[in-house]
Amino acid sequence: MDQQRQLHALGRVAILAGLSPSALERVVTSCKWREFVPGQQILAYQDPSTDVHFLAAGRARVIIYSREGKAVVFTDLNAGTMFGEIAAIDRGPRSASVEALENSSVASLTAEQFENLLLREPGVALATLRQFASEVRRLSERVLEFSTLVVQNRIQAELLRLAASSPQHHGEAVISPAPSLSDIANRISTHREAVSRELSRLTSVGLIRRQGGDLRIRDVARLEEFVREAKGEAEY
Repeated sequence: MDQQRQLHALGRVAILAGLSPSALERVVTSCKWREFVPGQQILAYQDPSTDVHFLAAGRARVIIYSREGKAVVFTDLNAGTMFGEIAAIDRGPRSASVEALENSSVASLTAEQFENLLLREPGVALATLRQFASEVRRLSERVLEFSTLVVQNRIQAELLRLAASSPQHHGEAVISPAPSLSDIANRISTHREAVSRELSRLTSVGLIRRQGGDLRIRDVARLEEFVREAKGEAEY
């Protein structure tokens, strides 16, 4: 990736979007750049490294494997995402692993470089705080779902999350590529069979449809209504 593409890639990172061209160029030249292939580990759970990373291109997954090998998927990362910032801030071990889902380019700053950037650029520090707040809200929502929803409704909530980050048109959303049964199961701590049953039921009522390698949510508002009712948030 040449420097012009590097500048464009890091310019899409939310916390860096407000930097001046010269400040962004300093970040680009300060970063260590690496390439990863699908399935390659970028970060290891409990690793003592403290660099902060920016996913310049590709896709990656935040995941932890239990001792028995069961995968717990936290989220998928798209190009323009920052990750690894928790260890960069508190110098603690990594809270999860990160694996490349496709060919990916990653730019990294040391914890010291990142800390100096936050002190030098108040806008970056504020954007980082807002990103932390957003992540706390997302994780709080997930804890609530795990504590209060049955598997069927957790599957619906996960589909709704995927739809929210996918292209939408006339009330429909296309999730591309479609997540596998195992992917959904690992995200909500269940098994493939439960996911298969619920997807079949949602297909039979016309709410979702497989379309080649994609999954089409045919009525996002109706799916949202299912989830709100399950959470006791339905409007009357």
